[in-house]
Amino acid sequence: MTKNIEPLATLDTSVHSKLDRLLFVLSAYALPLLIAVASGLALLAWDSFYLAPDGQSLPISVISDETKALTPTDALVKLQGVSPVTYQDTKLSESPYWFMFIAKGKARSEDVTIELPSRHTMSATCWATQPIRVLGNANRVKTDGAMDSTKAGFSIALGRLDSDQPVLCRASSIGPSRLSVVQWPASQMLLTSEEFHRNSGLLDGGLIVLGLFVLVTALINRQSIYVLFAAWLIVNLRVGSLSAGWDYQWLGHVVPPELLVLGRSFTLAVYYVLTVTLFKALFRDDLAKVGYGILFRVTQWTCLPLLVLSITLPYKNFLPFLWVCTGLGIVVLVFYLLRIIAKTRSQVAMWYSASIAITL
Repeated sequence: MTKNIEPLATLDTSVHSKLDRLLFVLSAYALPLLIAVASGLALLAWDSFYLAPDGQSLPISVISDETKALTPTDALVKLQGVSPVTYQDTKLSESPYWFMFIAKGKARSEDVTIELPSRHTMSATCWATQPIRVLGNANRVKTDGAMDSTKAGFSIALGRLDSDQPVLCRASSIGPSRLSVVQWPASQMLLTSEEFHRNSGLLDGGLIVLGLFVLVTALINRQSIYVLFAAWLIVNLRVGSLSAGWDYQWLGHVVPPELLVLGRSFTLAVYYVLTVTLFKALFRDDLAKVGYGILFRVTQWTCLPLLVLSITLPYKNFLPFLWVCTGLGIVVLVFYLLRIIAKTRSQVAMWYSASIAITL
């Protein structure tokens, strides 16, 4: 009886082994490949759910108000004869800027919306010029009149325009703002706004869920490196939000303006610190093999001063220090990655190199 059972048990084990291998191949190779193919097909061949034509960029005449004393009438006089430009960089200046543009009238009866897209603009007020009257004002807390918060910046609802209408605006920014104006049909503006917030939700939800999953993994395995990686993912979310222009909200709630600018500086500094720390944790043994330890120690010693500067310096004064440290950090990390790959053929280093290349 036992002799008959043993071959059956062996056969059963063999069948289960093949089933495990088949399920692993399907899950680890076939399904990811299918997802990649379907995603590529969707991006290249399918119609976009949020298909909308590009808005019309409007030329603007711009002046800086370093005295902060100009009235709308004064600004209009000074703007006469100023050559229009496509955009104006504020170059970290926190002085108000006055700019004027001509909203284009439409032959067809369709409402017009003007977008002021700069994510670094903290407040704006706009006037019609014939005669001078306030259209509305907006900041990161509230809006009034025809102005509203839209996407990363602000918008002005002008309604139906039978003819061209000059508009005057005054904007105050913090950070490397680029002032520009885009005109949209109101329906298309609504569509692009919906796409913007959907993308924001995808980024928020995707990275937060991934971060929580990694955190649970850390608790189960009792590995601190997973906690570090989870924190790095969440800070990546905030850095991505800053780049995309929706960092003024967190989990669907508005960040108070007094914390927004400080949060930007601190987030960028923390991202720098976490990246250096995670790199050291991932490649601790490899770093000892490739030598040049003084380079990494110099990079580590920039972390604490950068954190202090992010809290104590204004945003415009902090950014140059961040750019210098980031440039140094990228050079050092790429140097070590290339040395590690050359000496150890580390797959982790190769993947890390690829992720840095994608980020850059």
